[in-house]
Amino acid sequence: MEIQVATISVSSLEIAKVFYEEILGFEPDIFYEQTNWQSYKLDGTAGFGIIETPGLKRNRNSDILNFRITGVEELWNRIKDSVEIDTPLETTPYGILKFVIRDPDGFRIGFVEKIEA
Repeated sequence: MEIQVATISVSSLEIAKVFYEEILGFEPDIFYEQTNWQSYKLDGTAGFGIIETPGLKRNRNSDILNFRITGVEELWNRIKDSVEIDTPLETTPYGILKFVIRDPDGFRIGFVEKIEA
């Protein structure tokens, strides 16, 4: 079993697109106007998308999507002053560099990179 696409709800597609595209640097892929769903290009076979859900009120919780990337420290340095930080950049006990931020609706987004031994 593998994930095909993970989609999260956002209260405003316009605000979320600024966050994911301009701040984080995600590259837009398919936009499906009928449902206000925007997908983003990722390496590998899994996909990621956002979908506008008017009136969305997200309760703070521990839900998270982690993205494995190269250059996690560089991304951290570029965005740390313009996002809500949940967990600052740290080395985990299981050998990865990781940080966690929250999107404009409070959803937790993690970025991880395996530390080369």
